[in-house]
Amino acid sequence: MSFQLHNSFTFWICRLASAMQEQFNHDLEALDITWPQWMVMNVLHHSSSNTPAQIAEQIGVDRSAVTRLLDRLEKKGLVKREHDQLDRRSVKVMITDPGKLMLDHMDDAAEKHQQTFLSQLHPTEHRVLKSNIQKLLRAAEIDSQQLWRHL
Repeated sequence: MSFQLHNSFTFWICRLASAMQEQFNHDLEALDITWPQWMVMNVLHHSSSNTPAQIAEQIGVDRSAVTRLLDRLEKKGLVKREHDQLDRRSVKVMITDPGKLMLDHMDDAAEKHQQTFLSQLHPTEHRVLKSNIQKLLRAAEIDSQQLWRHL
């Protein structure tokens, strides 16, 4: 007996993640922002990450991907990069004033998007889902406990 694709949790989790990202990209179209760009903006706004390396660590992508995302966000006037005064090799990323104006709209879109999917579950199932996702992430040696504070 062989293992079939449609019996794979990995397959279904990837399908769900792709569907959720595709829907969120659609929700963000009016703001001219993509899911990966939103992640960068969100991390800049809600955490102390302000270097490309820190952003890459927070969103789980490599630094070259973050550089490309920052290039796009900078062209849109939403972020700016400045060399650190103490270490010219280090670059600090900041949200611009126009970027700050968009943050509420992006957060609203993210919350509405998440609620669309979570509305399929009972509120007690939200906590169980979160707990189970955290357990599966630990199997991949990813600890989300400190970052994923509440639901």
